[in-house]
Amino acid sequence: MYELLQKYGLWALFFGTMIEGDLTLLFSGVLARAGLFTFEETLLVGTAGGVVGDAISYLIGARFRSGARSLHFFARARPRLERLMKRFGVLSVFIVKYVYGLRTASAMFWGLAHFGFIKFIALTIASCFVWVGLLAGLGFTFATGVEKLIGDLKRIQIILLVVVVIVATVYVITRFERRVIEEEKEFFATEDEE
Repeated sequence: MYELLQKYGLWALFFGTMIEGDLTLLFSGVLARAGLFTFEETLLVGTAGGVVGDAISYLIGARFRSGARSLHFFARARPRLERLMKRFGVLSVFIVKYVYGLRTASAMFWGLAHFGFIKFIALTIASCFVWVGLLAGLGFTFATGVEKLIGDLKRIQIILLVVVVIVATVYVITRFERRVIEEEKEFFATEDEE
């Protein structure tokens, strides 16, 4: 995401915030500190991307009520969303921005729940503004530490890739061995046995 933000600037910030948000905003704060764009531009474009992404999710929930209820990620998030709504009411629009994995599902949930669109958009604009300001502000404030972390992560990526390949290989081999044992067959049968 860091490289996309460097290459495409505010467009990557807008679409990145629409889709994912957290890392996009943190990195955009770092790049604002480096002078690629201003912090004010980060705040405005990030807020716009967050609002558009949430509005699309809301409209999907409102338009496709029956189909949206069966989506896997929504089914997993629904119990947590219902608890948040019971406990915090309208303030849960603000809270879900900081709980990873609930932002999109929550916007769909409010669309499904017939939460008024105007009320939703007003709360979403305010919550996205605070959310973008906080995360981009953290990136802006701690730019040096974040850039060092990115450099460390690039070095660690190769090691992690090798570990993932080894774990995947071991997993495939053990699954294959179990299947052979369950079928009570010997993989390398001798000619005498055949």
